[in-house]
Amino acid sequence: MRRHEEQILRALANDVRVLSLTQVARTWWSDTKWGRSRAKASMTELDASNWLQIHRSLARPVVELHQPLLSWSPQDETPDFWDLSRTLHRRAAKAASMTSFVFASARTVAMFGRGRAPSVKLTQMTHDLHVAEVYLWYRTNGLSARNWISEDRLPRDWPLRERPDATLTNDEGEIQRAVEYGGDYPPSRLEALHEGLSSINLKYEIW
Repeated sequence: MRRHEEQILRALANDVRVLSLTQVARTWWSDTKWGRSRAKASMTELDASNWLQIHRSLARPVVELHQPLLSWSPQDETPDFWDLSRTLHRRAAKAASMTSFVFASARTVAMFGRGRAPSVKLTQMTHDLHVAEVYLWYRTNGLSARNWISEDRLPRDWPLRERPDATLTNDEGEIQRAVEYGGDYPPSRLEALHEGLSSINLKYEIW
């Protein structure tokens, strides 16, 4: 197994539920015809060896993300949830199409997983692919995988009903920030997320 293939498997076992073939190619090969071809061939080999599974599902186009729509800290004022909700609604209006994606097999979770296995939900494919896009942004910008704690691996004593898509920790494992990809969220959902995270004075981002 090549080093970058193991990186992909570790990411799927711990950090993200799914990755599109396009995301795999862009991150570990290149966003070119050659890169996409090599990525597909590699993922097909891993599928045949039962390290992961390739599937297709309806999903809205994955938008490359470069910065959060909202970054909030405890000293900041309460955000304008109505304005943010309108922005999210416009972004979610794009038509869905069939998308190829990969997710970890039980073999990969057993070999590389550090906790509970990611929960793949076809009804959340657009959301989960964009959570992966946020993860890849952080990875590209120097975040260590150990500092990204996905929703599926939040501690069992997580104090809130609201569970963000991920949290970012320092090297001592202390949670520093919550990360959420905003779907077509109404203002009430954004407000509930804010009230929960602000009640424990936790910084958060909405992408």
